[in-house]
Amino acid sequence: MSSGVAIDPSCNEMWEDFHLGKVNKRRVITFRINDAFNSIIPDADKWQLPQTKTGEEGIEETKETIQQLKQLIADEMGDDSVPNLPRWFIMYCDYKMETDGRLTGKELMVKWCPEQSKIKSKMTFASSAKGLTDNLNGFNALVVQIDELEGLDDLLPKFQKGLLK
Repeated sequence: MSSGVAIDPSCNEMWEDFHLGKVNKRRVITFRINDAFNSIIPDADKWQLPQTKTGEEGIEETKETIQQLKQLIADEMGDDSVPNLPRWFIMYCDYKMETDGRLTGKELMVKWCPEQSKIKSKMTFASSAKGLTDNLNGFNALVVQIDELEGLDDLLPKFQKGLLK
């Protein structure tokens, strides 16, 4: 728990299924703060994106998944009836190193906090991130903060060039 925000046990269950299962089922898992601002919970199913391919095909699927994620975010940002919520996306990125052509993959946590989020959401999100990562058993993925949709497009090229480790 951090800042009075508890971590729902289902978050760790989802993380373990993702991480220990070598991400055989999902390419992206997503967490958010509940509406009462007192617990971090797994997000709705539409934010949990599947993994069906690995290797060379996994690289294309990673690109497609990033576009799906961007579309989900854009849809939410364009709908005035839905609050723009900060979220934690944990994703598995398949990519090929430019230096040696080696196929590889990496887990990555994206902290997404859109400018349009309410102040209370932003503050609770910022003060709860460490509590979430500390609670996820064996978590040691790279963590990046992204506030603009275009920032998601930069992830794969940075991995391929060895700029993210």
